[in-house]
Amino acid sequence: MTIEEKQKCAEVFKMLTGQETKPQDWNESAANLLAEMVARVRDCSNAMDFVPRPPGWKPGWTYIVKYVYESIRNRSTRSGNYYEACLTAVGSSIKRKIEIELQMGN
Repeated sequence: MTIEEKQKCAEVFKMLTGQETKPQDWNESAANLLAEMVARVRDCSNAMDFVPRPPGWKPGWTYIVKYVYESIRNRSTRSGNYYEACLTAVGSSIKRKIEIELQMGN
């Protein structure tokens, strides 16, 4: 991996976890885990768009119209943002594996 590729991995990891890492610590194994983490968080976030939100009132046809509209709008305007629940659930399981790979070195 080039230093630029390692820098990008460190930046993506920080965006997802808030944790800083040294670019020189990144290796292909850790980068592959990061790619898996991003894919799983993305898939989880996409699925979350279909989870109905409690309406707070007796649901009727207006709830259905609003829910369907909001679901489609969320999917088309999120553009890369992830649900915090997905980052927490998925991220924590893979984050530790990445940290171990980073400690192992190149």
